Amino acid sequence: MTAVQKGTTLKIGLGSFVYTGYVASAVTVTYPNGNVEIHKDADGATMTKIFMDPSTKIEFDAVVLGASGSTDAPIDGAAVGVIPPKGTLTTFMSDGSSGSFGSGATRLSLKLIKEDSMTYT
Repeated sequence: MTAVQKGTTLKIGLGSFVYTGYVASAVTVTYPNGNVEIHKDADGATMTKIFMDPSTKIEFDAVVLGASGSTDAPIDGAAVGVIPPKGTLTTFMSDGSSGSFGSGATRLSLKLIKEDSMTYT
């Protein structure tokens, strides 16, 4: 179904996000840095920050499609290929993903990280 907007046009949807076999309901993308060196001047004010361990984190919740999705969340360290909301197919590492089972649809909650200096295979 196509959304219809009345009034001010807003960006809607999940961008180009794709994880085959699943339908995402929410996606969060952050760009943390695991190692920041901060240098202060003589008065204690920050004069320089050196960022040495940049990464991209994606967290998303999705329902599992019966025909093609697995109900098993990837184990920590497993390589997972997704297309981020702004990007192309990229390999991330699973970091705390989980499955949720109940009387309704099976859901996966994936936490993925891609450290810019590492390659996942």
